[in-house]
Amino acid sequence: MHVCVQLRQLRCNLNLSQERFGRRLGISGKSVSAYETGRCVPTVRVLKHIADEFNVNFTEMSSENRIYLNKRIEELENSFTQLKSVLSEMLSL
Repeated sequence: MHVCVQLRQLRCNLNLSQERFGRRLGISGKSVSAYETGRCVPTVRVLKHIADEFNVNFTEMSSENRIYLNKRIEELENSFTQLKSVLSEMLSL
């Protein structure tokens, strides 16, 4: 099951509108809509906030979602490595 479907199911199970769901997460209802329709993918930060706020266990997520999250983590790690390299170069000037 994709993240978008899981988010919609979670929100509907909680009987929350997209706006109210978003407010609890500090995001707009439009963002929630974009996540639920798959137009946008929530960041790892948003997914962690959802897990914390609504007590969702991401280890129960489908393999597709775990693959996505692992890919995002890898991208972030690569970005930090690149940032570290740039900062090191700047500091050595």
